[in-house]
Amino acid sequence: MTTLSDAASSGDHWGAIVALRNLLAERLLTASDRDVPALSKQLRDVMAELDSRPSQKANPVDDLTAKRVSRREAAHKTGT
Repeated sequence: MTTLSDAASSGDHWGAIVALRNLLAERLLTASDRDVPALSKQLRDVMAELDSRPSQKANPVDDLTAKRVSRREAAHKTGT
């Protein structure tokens, strides 16, 4: 998986957005309650940007990451 820094410095716009999505998802898992709403909004915005762009080559890791984030967000909302 490409790091945000590597993708940004190489000019890989798609890779930078994917790396940012992954970074936000990981930060969201350990965020304090007061930071969750802002990080969630940023994550939704980044995911919407990814959805709005022409499809890149399918990456099963990206799909699994998105599913994991969705499950963890749902669990966080229900408190489980």
